[in-house]
Amino acid sequence: MIVNYDVKKIDRALSDFHNATGIDMDFLKPDFTPASSRRPTEICYCRAAQGTEAGKLACERSDAALLERCRDSGKNETCICHAGLLNVAIPLFYERTVLGYIIFGRMKPDADHMPDGAYLEKLGLDFEEMQGYYGEIPIIPTEKIESVSNIAIMLAKYILLKNMLIPHFDNALERALAFIRDNLSGDLSIKEISKNANISKSVLYRQFRKHLGCTVIEYVNKKRIERAVALMKDGARTIEDISQSVGCAGAAYFSRMFKKQMGMSPIKYRKTLEE
Repeated sequence: MIVNYDVKKIDRALSDFHNATGIDMDFLKPDFTPASSRRPTEICYCRAAQGTEAGKLACERSDAALLERCRDSGKNETCICHAGLLNVAIPLFYERTVLGYIIFGRMKPDADHMPDGAYLEKLGLDFEEMQGYYGEIPIIPTEKIESVSNIAIMLAKYILLKNMLIPHFDNALERALAFIRDNLSGDLSIKEISKNANISKSVLYRQFRKHLGCTVIEYVNKKRIERAVALMKDGARTIEDISQSVGCAGAAYFSRMFKKQMGMSPIKYRKTLEE
């Protein structure tokens, strides 16, 4: 899979986040390399912490460990870096494939996490100098850190919504996805999908597993329920009618599939919309 990054729009989004919160944010590709050209605001403490080769290496390892945890868990992750500042990483997904990460922080929380003199000495850093720089960083209360994290999560969704990341698969998989998208109410058997994508069934299975992390049927069912959720906003349509519109054989089967994906029955979900 190839991902095109709209660097100009991403840079603007990161700048807006910084202007609103005073906190820097970076955008990284799945391999942890930068996808943005925006440079972070200089913090004297961080500059001093990276002033030696050992200090710079410790910083890089700290960020890499955070991102690896985020990649492995598929969830937002936080850590106190080697220099005692709080960082947060958030993964951005297309289907089940990670397109990139946003990482923000260098925040000083309520608790004092500055490393001791012995550790700083190992990095070739002067404790008193580092203590002075650390004292210059304003403390960010826990409540504000939580609010900033919520804003970052919304920004991640905004980046995806505005197509700042556009994934491109090989032609065969693109054809399969397009056929599924355009025929949710019809026959979406493996045979029909592979026929219209002009690939074998075995290749189709492998492509979905490799790029989307799911089976073909799991993907089809997910897309059918997404369409059903959109149709439920029309209160005049019955559950039976909606199930037929998304290609499900009977309301009972549709209800089971809907509950499995949404955690509640179609009837209960519709009631939540009405409420």
